[in-house]
Amino acid sequence: MSGDRLRVQWWCDPTGQWFAAQVMDSANAGVWEVFLVPGRTGAPFAGKRLCMGSASSLEVLETVWLEAFAGATTGQLSEGRFPAFAELVAAGSNPAGVSVVRDDTAQVLHLQADVRYWQHLAKSLSKTSVMNEATYAQPPRQNTLPEPPAQAQSTKEWQLSDIGEWAAANADRIVIMPRAIAATKRSTFEQPALLFECLELLANEYTQVKTGKADRFAFKNKAEALGLDFGGSVEPSVAGEMGDLYFVRWHGRRQFLDQHLCKGNARDPRFCMRIYFFYDEDTQKVIVGHMPSHLPTSTS
Repeated sequence: MSGDRLRVQWWCDPTGQWFAAQVMDSANAGVWEVFLVPGRTGAPFAGKRLCMGSASSLEVLETVWLEAFAGATTGQLSEGRFPAFAELVAAGSNPAGVSVVRDDTAQVLHLQADVRYWQHLAKSLSKTSVMNEATYAQPPRQNTLPEPPAQAQSTKEWQLSDIGEWAAANADRIVIMPRAIAATKRSTFEQPALLFECLELLANEYTQVKTGKADRFAFKNKAEALGLDFGGSVEPSVAGEMGDLYFVRWHGRRQFLDQHLCKGNARDPRFCMRIYFFYDEDTQKVIVGHMPSHLPTSTS
């Protein structure tokens, strides 16, 4: 069933005990699923999950959930790997009736991505360790000049929850949009220091390159030293299919987040980092529209 905003597809078995639905919300570029299944004791259990979308999509899901299932179940499945809509439909199409479906392909791919990320991290740390050992192996040089007075330096270790404070303190060098601040505060990314290093890189070296104050290697070399990848976010045609996910309102205009800085290939938000931004020629600043999670690249 399709309307101006929602496209809904659902399935239920002949007994009416098994039910699954998938909803695509074009207004919020969201996709979410709900299901109702009998438990081992026969009592019904329900589950819901937001496959893709923003906080607005989550609000729609919660509203529909309360209206449809409030009081109809004896329990809600704990957070975990819920069966996908396609899996329930496949199980229900079995002539023998509904059976348990176990598909570990997604989990295997997820673990493989994690392994690649940790291997890359181990190599980076190994290179850093070798460089440090080489530095310490050199004999100290005699310094005949008087040491300059020590300058007070900030020892604050920025956390993701501090992003609003950091953004306000550095607003003259880089702009962090409210949407990016909110997403960062909710994030489970486990390397906050790296995120702030990346923001410094964009505010300093990247901006200097864009304004002609430094050659491109000033940014490229430091990005590579941090193990970062830099490039375009998605094709404009793909971004257009994703609603406002890849766009922000800046000075009254809709701007495309055409660039991104990234670290790690795993989709797990604890280990994967993405900073989506564009460079504003008028203000000569980087405008960060989303971070640190990976934005979807397909509505499928």
